[in-house]
Amino acid sequence: MKKIALLHTVKSVYASFQAMLEKEIKDISVTNMVDEFLVTNAREKGYFPPENRRKLYLDLLSLAEGQPDVIAVTCSSLTPFAEELRSSFSMPIIVIDERMCRDAAAIGGNIAVLATAPTTVDPTVSRIKMESEKLGVASTVRSYLDTKAMDMLNLGDVQGHDARLAALARTATADVIVLAQASMATAANLVREATGKKVLTSPGSCIEDIKAALKG
Repeated sequence: MKKIALLHTVKSVYASFQAMLEKEIKDISVTNMVDEFLVTNAREKGYFPPENRRKLYLDLLSLAEGQPDVIAVTCSSLTPFAEELRSSFSMPIIVIDERMCRDAAAIGGNIAVLATAPTTVDPTVSRIKMESEKLGVASTVRSYLDTKAMDMLNLGDVQGHDARLAALARTATADVIVLAQASMATAANLVREATGKKVLTSPGSCIEDIKAALKG
């Protein structure tokens, strides 16, 4: 039986991601850790401070003690910092949005990045631009932020969260819309209906990366 460890920062992702994994991958054992501080502290300070980096390392170290076959970090705000720490661990560390950003870059054109956490915007936009350069695909990446949608989600108002994102998407200039955070995936269908555009989310693509890591 394969062992997968998941590090979350949002409770709604913790509540849903394991079920998605178990539907797609059979005979697995899943361990979850939720550390909201990694996002709430960064949000309050406006950047990812040194104490967050240390805490992220300690969280990953704690998960690694269980000797999982794969560790997946499900928060896009943590992506660049988790990637920096990969070489410190013997098992693969998968970040939630890596494949999604590659997919967006491959489509090219006008790419709209929707986010509800300020700390997610720069890492996601930078990743897509980097992947576009690697592929030699011309693209223009614009970001759109609505922190009130995250506030609504934290209060349990998923419908209100999704409606705000659909309204935000209508304002975007886009050939493809990227929902930057895993917690935003619930809004995918509504955003698609509101815009008629292709919508990319990270949970499904992350699971594909986990599958590949388990096989590799």
